[in-house]
Amino acid sequence: MDVKLIQRKEQLKKVAETYFEALRQKNFSSIPFSDEIAFRAPLAPGGAHNPITGKQAVFEKWWKPLEPALDGAVINVVDHYYNESLTGIITKVDITIAVLGITLRAADRFVINDKGEITEQENHFDASPMKDFIHHIGLRSMDFDVTKNFYQNTLGWKLVMDKPELIIFLAGSVFIAFKEADPRDKQYSSFSPFEVGLDHIAITCETEEELHRFANKLAAAGVENTGVKLDEALNKLYVAFKDPDRIQWEFYMK
Repeated sequence: MDVKLIQRKEQLKKVAETYFEALRQKNFSSIPFSDEIAFRAPLAPGGAHNPITGKQAVFEKWWKPLEPALDGAVINVVDHYYNESLTGIITKVDITIAVLGITLRAADRFVINDKGEITEQENHFDASPMKDFIHHIGLRSMDFDVTKNFYQNTLGWKLVMDKPELIIFLAGSVFIAFKEADPRDKQYSSFSPFEVGLDHIAITCETEEELHRFANKLAAAGVENTGVKLDEALNKLYVAFKDPDRIQWEFYMK
C-alpha cells in the first residue's frame, strides 16, 4: 500500500481515538474539532438531521449537558472502518454509562480534513442496552480503606460509589460492590475458596498484551499472583491473584 495512504489511515484512526479518549477524560478541549464543525447526534438539540454548527455551539449545546453522564464511563473501541476516499472513518465502540448502569453499542462517523480536524461528526447508537447477564457482584471486605486502595490504585478500577456502608467499582460493564464483613467467627476473617460457594471470579482481558500488563502491575505492587499461565482445560491464558481479603480473582483471556 502507498505510504501516504497508510499515513492517512493512521491519521484518521488517531483522530477518532483522540475523540473517545477525550470522552473518557472529560476533556472537550483535546477534541480536534474544526471551528466550523457540523455535529449530529440523536440526543443533541436538532437530533440526527439538524446539525449543531460551530465548535463553541457544540460545547454549549451538547458537551455541557453530556458531561455529567461521563462520570465513570468505560469506552472500549471495537473497530474502525474507512471510506474509499479516506476522507472519513466510522468507529464502533461499546460505552458503559456507570451512572445509568447500561452498556450501549455506538458508531460515530467522522469527516476529517488534511490537518486532522473533525469537520463533520454523526453519532449513531443502539438505544437498547446490550445484554449483560451479570449486573453486579456483591462481596464483603474487612477494611474499606485497604479495599479501596487495592481496587482503585493497584487494579485501576473506577470507584463509582463511596458510602460508609457500600463501595462500588466498575470492572468493564460489571459492578463490583463491597459491604463490610462482620464474621461471626474471627477464624473466617479472610476468604477461603474451599467453602461452599464462591471459588474465584474471572474478569475478561481483550488482548494478551493487556494480560501481561496486568500481571506486571500486580508483581510491581507486590500482589500475590501466579504470573501468566495457560489453562490447559480451556487452552486460555490467565493470571490469578488475591485481593487483601484473599478473595481469588483471575484476569482471563477472552
